[in-house]
Amino acid sequence: MWKFWLATLVGVGHASQTVLRPEPVASNFTTFQSRNSPHSVRIRQQNESICTAGSAQYTGWLDIGPKHLFFWYFESQNDPAADPLTLWMNGGPGGSSLLGLFQENGPCLINEHGNGTVHNPWGWSRNSSLLFVDQPADVGWSYIDEGYEVARDSQEAAVDMHRFLQIFVSEIFPHKRFSDLHISGESYAGKYIPYLGAHIVTHNQQYPSEPQINLKSCLVGNGFMSSKDIVFGYWETLCTTNPGVSTPVFNETRCDIIAANMPRCMELYDTCAGNPDVAICDAAYAVCYKGIVGLYEDESKKGGRNRFDITAPCYIDDICYKEAAYIEQYLNSPVVREALSPPEGVKEYGLESSAVVDAFATTPETMTSSSDHIIFLLSHGVDFLAYQGNLDLACNTAGNLRWANSLAWKGQSEFTSKSLLPWTSNVVGRIETVGNAKEVRVQLDGLAKKSRFAFVTVDGAGHMVPQDRADVAFDILARWIAGDSFA
Repeated sequence: MWKFWLATLVGVGHASQTVLRPEPVASNFTTFQSRNSPHSVRIRQQNESICTAGSAQYTGWLDIGPKHLFFWYFESQNDPAADPLTLWMNGGPGGSSLLGLFQENGPCLINEHGNGTVHNPWGWSRNSSLLFVDQPADVGWSYIDEGYEVARDSQEAAVDMHRFLQIFVSEIFPHKRFSDLHISGESYAGKYIPYLGAHIVTHNQQYPSEPQINLKSCLVGNGFMSSKDIVFGYWETLCTTNPGVSTPVFNETRCDIIAANMPRCMELYDTCAGNPDVAICDAAYAVCYKGIVGLYEDESKKGGRNRFDITAPCYIDDICYKEAAYIEQYLNSPVVREALSPPEGVKEYGLESSAVVDAFATTPETMTSSSDHIIFLLSHGVDFLAYQGNLDLACNTAGNLRWANSLAWKGQSEFTSKSLLPWTSNVVGRIETVGNAKEVRVQLDGLAKKSRFAFVTVDGAGHMVPQDRADVAFDILARWIAGDSFA
């Protein structure tokens, strides 16, 4: 997530699914092994000792040839059979989704000592079954066999994640097979999610005899949908009070430098988009970094500025939040490692995979937009929500609002014409204005229902809205999956 600037499935093809047969094994896992494909799932139920969740929880790995994707699944605390399924993915590329679990919206959060967890009353499993996956392979507790290459872009990652979801809902938890699926995440998930969503829709259409994924919507927090627009938003975020600060972060001199360099930076982004070659896009970003991004980014480190909250200190390098270091400490502790039981030889848990960071850097994906995939989703009836913590710089509100207004689909004219209006939430028993929002519901050709596109902001929150405004973030999810308006 914090370094976002920077082979398809093995032997799978499109063969029809076979029933996976559970086989108990000595390690207290249950292994679901297909006799006709390379897929298997190792799964075990966990108790409250390592995560005070308040509902049934399971961990394990999906094994796809040399790739092994780690998951942590929590049944809904409300109605596991009837409630929808929500997938959460952190960004990066190369960031572990367990950061979201233990620092943001999971049912348990890391405690202040890094040696246990506390129950999160605003965890997203209150009204939805909640699935966290470390992906692509090599991220977090996921791993890849020696000698095999990690995924290089979001399309490769999407193929693996789609197969994971197929097996998960059709064979491991078949009562979720027809449940609505909402794909959520933050930061670089602004790339992961549209690619995965588009792959699911396309595969459902092309292979109707395979298990279908009932994709209902996507919701992305402070997403990295368009690098160009995010960089454009630097001036407004740092040089005005619009994010909700009393005085601008940068002085007039630095703001003049950003303003002077912006036209050339935007021109080079367009050159990259028209010629998506790694060398061209890297050269373009180098100019933008030197003249705009680096003025803040070079000071975002331990003891310096925080790129994820322009009002907060930075306690540790890269991600700034000390909770992140506690999470790594906790997940590498003997008690947690024993409970999860990774195979012998699997490396220590880390929040970021440098191998995935490096692999994605060999493609121009980070410099291009995921807009086409989002338009495709909307055109197929999949709703899309972008929610924003206003104090974030890394994926700032100003830039993402610019992106949302420029999204070229049938609803663009109506959406752009609307002003952001205040929305309210129940905060500690009081109805308060917590941010601004606008949305449209547009009837598209061939669809039985209208497609919904929404943009919602949250005051007093940075990059990780569920961490900073847990109750408001839960309200966003609850309203969204219920289909309720933010007006």
